[in-house]
Amino acid sequence: MPTTTTLHVTLSGDVFLKSQRTQRRLIKRVRANLDHALGMAGYRGQTKRVGSHRFELNPSDSVVDAVRSAALSVFGLSSVDTVRHIAFDDIEDLAKSVAQITSGQVDGHTFAARVKRRGTHEWNSMDLARLIGAELYSQSAGVDLTNPEVEVHVTVLDQRAFLVIDHQKAAGGLPLGTQDRVLCLVSGGFDSVVAAWMLMSRGCPVDFVHFDLNCAQSDHAIAVARELWTQWGHGTEPVVHVVEFQPVKDALFEHVDPRMRQVSLKVMMARAASEIAQGAGITALLTGDALGQVSSQTLPHLVAVSKSVETPILRPLLGLPKESIIDLARMVGTAELSARAQEVCDLSGGGLVATAASEVEIAETVDRIPDEVLADVVATRKVFDLRDWTPGQF
Repeated sequence: MPTTTTLHVTLSGDVFLKSQRTQRRLIKRVRANLDHALGMAGYRGQTKRVGSHRFELNPSDSVVDAVRSAALSVFGLSSVDTVRHIAFDDIEDLAKSVAQITSGQVDGHTFAARVKRRGTHEWNSMDLARLIGAELYSQSAGVDLTNPEVEVHVTVLDQRAFLVIDHQKAAGGLPLGTQDRVLCLVSGGFDSVVAAWMLMSRGCPVDFVHFDLNCAQSDHAIAVARELWTQWGHGTEPVVHVVEFQPVKDALFEHVDPRMRQVSLKVMMARAASEIAQGAGITALLTGDALGQVSSQTLPHLVAVSKSVETPILRPLLGLPKESIIDLARMVGTAELSARAQEVCDLSGGGLVATAASEVEIAETVDRIPDEVLADVVATRKVFDLRDWTPGQF
């Protein structure tokens, strides 16, 4: 008979610190997302509620690593603990059992006993911690509550006790799907998918729009978005819009001075994305802009781009240096793919580009492009479910 491992999955503070009414709604969503993630990982067991803040999983050993990894990537969960159930009659019995199991780890090391308790007992968490400490003290190098070499974690939920064998921090944040949807302008580089991950961590489902400039980058950009969704998008159904933007690029070369093309392209992309968002009932646009990173991301230009559209533009990376963004991409799991992206948006021909053009100059420049150019590329865009995408589709 296959053996099983018990995992305890704890809700994030963003969930359990809410009012009871809001908490119920958030827990319903995080549980649905967790079940989706677990199903993809091959888990066929129950997801049991344990206390007010935890779920219990009992995966077979053949899928436990995949199940643990899946749970760690569900927003709205703070941690995943591998635990061992300990039967006990009273507090002394429990302390002795914990000491017997952990004595080998504590032997010759400083240690601390950490106890969390819920339910009605004749003793409190500190009472149990002291008894565990007394049982282990003679084998240890002493108690150190500030910086111990070994921590012994015990959770008591009513009449059930668990020794924590392994503790891992999970995604945290709000359950995905509990905030409004956003539309992310995705290029395939580091920035846009990290921005998407940050909004996902605050509960926003993300759809994507990619502007194809005829440079064989569309498949790459969508592959990065797909990787993000596969790892973190549990319970969502993202839509991708691919806009053939070569006609807009051609119009920029025909009607716009080279120094103004970069920021004008940025405005045109924002306008196209805004039209798509409004048609889809999406609340806001999302970009990977970081202040001053390129000429179109100077403060005057970002302000001008925002004012050029009716849909709000969210920029969660605005104050981050590139190194921090790349570090986040590594954590998210998209860095390796994003590193393969090519720079395809240089329209200046190698000359000087504007870095502080006025709003009036930008608006007058963009207005030289015939309205039907943008209308046509938006109307003829390709729209598909990201889950159905296969490499080589574009």
